[in-house]
Amino acid sequence: MPVADTSFLVDIIRHDPNALAKLEALESEGKPLSITPVIALELFEGAYRSLRVEENVKEKLAILSLCDEVPFDTDIYHAFGYLSATLQECGSPVGDFDQAIAAAALCYDAEIITRDQHFEKIPELKVIVY
Repeated sequence: MPVADTSFLVDIIRHDPNALAKLEALESEGKPLSITPVIALELFEGAYRSLRVEENVKEKLAILSLCDEVPFDTDIYHAFGYLSATLQECGSPVGDFDQAIAAAALCYDAEIITRDQHFEKIPELKVIVY
């Protein structure tokens, strides 16, 4: 199950050729995109910080309607706590939001589609960089 990171969705919106090619490849393989609640939060934060709030909110709602949402549950809370503590101890945290996204992907044995290379610091996380 591919989890679309915020960077991937934003790049699709901006018509980035690499992101569009990756999206096309996933669609041809019949792999629907998933997102986490954190990714939805980041999308709406961007919409409300923009100059065209109403237009961008509608766009984000349209994106959400096309993606499956990975629900957060107790397993993900535990995975986040462990991951966050472990990365902090190693001196390589990637930020709470991205650690929550990674925890969800790890719990669901999913891969993250992103251009953010800091996800590669997370052991056992499958990362697809485009």
